[in-house]
Amino acid sequence: MRLAALALLAAVTIPARANANAPLPTGLFVANALNAHPLPRIERVPSVDGYEHWFKLERGLLTLRPDGRFIASFRYYRKHVKPRAAVSPGPLLNETYKGRFSVSGTRITLQPDPTKKYKKVQPIIGTINGLRMSLPYVVAEGQSKHPLRLDLRREGNW
Repeated sequence: MRLAALALLAAVTIPARANANAPLPTGLFVANALNAHPLPRIERVPSVDGYEHWFKLERGLLTLRPDGRFIASFRYYRKHVKPRAAVSPGPLLNETYKGRFSVSGTRITLQPDPTKKYKKVQPIIGTINGLRMSLPYVVAEGQSKHPLRLDLRREGNW
């Protein structure tokens, strides 16, 4: 009985891969499209207060390291504006996330590390196929949900 419980615990905690001996994919993946449109890309996400979140993604980079860790960084502009209002972008913002990743077949799971602001961070589950990766993400503002999909292409090895 204890052996079965130990085996179950190992199966849950050890990241699964289609072939356990296969190396993890590594390298630099560069974002080339957001919602099937080339970067830079502007998106408007409805907000609960009648306004919208306007953002322009300039660049996205994702590095997959051989030790199963990732670093994702983004350069973007962001404003809280009235719907369809003209926007003059403010300062260029940078954001970086770090965490662990695992791969099973063509499925990639990015599990960001907790931060001071977010103690529990939901994983992002996407697809990886050779040189290409697709990561879906849903921006949730109150009752509004806005799906985003970031497409990336590997441009460098580790």
